[in-house]
Amino acid sequence: MEKSCYHEIIDELSKKLADKITFEENNLANRALSIDGDIAEIIQDIGLKTCQRVLETTRDEIVAKKKLVK
Repeated sequence: MEKSCYHEIIDELSKKLADKITFEENNLANRALSIDGDIAEIIQDIGLKTCQRVLETTRDEIVAKKKLVK
């Protein structure tokens, strides 16, 4: 996987997430040492949903191609 082609999305998503966290969360200064764990959980959720969507799209494309062959 060529990761460099995803830099734009990573930059955009990280900015949106940082903006949302700083707007929504209280006491960030007191949680500075633990906020990385919270962010890691959010990023893991993003990864799981992204993987699910990629696999579903790939599955659908394979099924559509198989239907055309029949």
